[in-house]
Amino acid sequence: MSIFDLTISPSQIEFILKPGITITQAYEITNNSNQEISLNTEVLPFLPQGNNGSVVYANLSQNPNILFSLNNSDLALGQPFTIAGHTKKQIVLKIKTSANTSLSDYYSTFFVYQNQNLSNNESTFAQANGKIGSHILLSVANQENPKALGQIEKFSITPKIKDIFFTPINFSAQVQNQTNYFFKTSGQITITKDNKTIKELKLDSQNVLANYYRRLICQDQNICTISPPLWPGKYIATLSFDSNLNIKSTSVSFFVLPISPLLFLILTVGIIFILKRSRKYW
Repeated sequence: MSIFDLTISPSQIEFILKPGITITQAYEITNNSNQEISLNTEVLPFLPQGNNGSVVYANLSQNPNILFSLNNSDLALGQPFTIAGHTKKQIVLKIKTSANTSLSDYYSTFFVYQNQNLSNNESTFAQANGKIGSHILLSVANQENPKALGQIEKFSITPKIKDIFFTPINFSAQVQNQTNYFFKTSGQITITKDNKTIKELKLDSQNVLANYYRRLICQDQNICTISPPLWPGKYIATLSFDSNLNIKSTSVSFFVLPISPLLFLILTVGIIFILKRSRKYW
């Protein structure tokens, strides 16, 4: 059995094109193993699922106005081929849109998968044994930069009241795309106190697919967070996006209190009081 150890580059492509246009994209497939491997190709449409960028392929049909094929002279889409160990192969995918293609987004994945040939009663069957893919985000539009429009669905803080020393402040946010075209998140969470900026968290650039939603994360963080210590007082966190996204900003507040110092002070006073009372009976 061949070892499946492939890489595909690029891992995602994004195009904006008018109806009736044909484009090509070259992919580099690398066999990182030391064995020859038998492969095949296919393109499957997908839809977003959940709020973290997951996708689903089940029971979806490809738009008949968008045709995929390979531009290689020696290879067709769905035709098996081999790659020797530690070698590369360039595969050129052709995407053709008809003049009747509706103005909207179309999402697919170009897959390269392993063929494991099994012989049974002189018949040969193809069994997918491993799979890698590259997402295709295709926007069919009459303009180069389709208008983006979205809405912040939620923006919350945990906890709303915190100690000056213990536990970080976590920000949870989700944005809704209200158009037929995907856009990239670009913006920030600005934390202020007494009208002074304390910290700014840049949003990570993520695709929010057409008429769908996505949970926001910050650059270099799985979640958006700030860590203590913080000075006591009222803080305001504002989630805002770049002006080209047409998303109205929103703000929430939280409070930082000297809870642990007060508890320590109360505990210390309590112990002193108990000790003084105890000495009266000695």
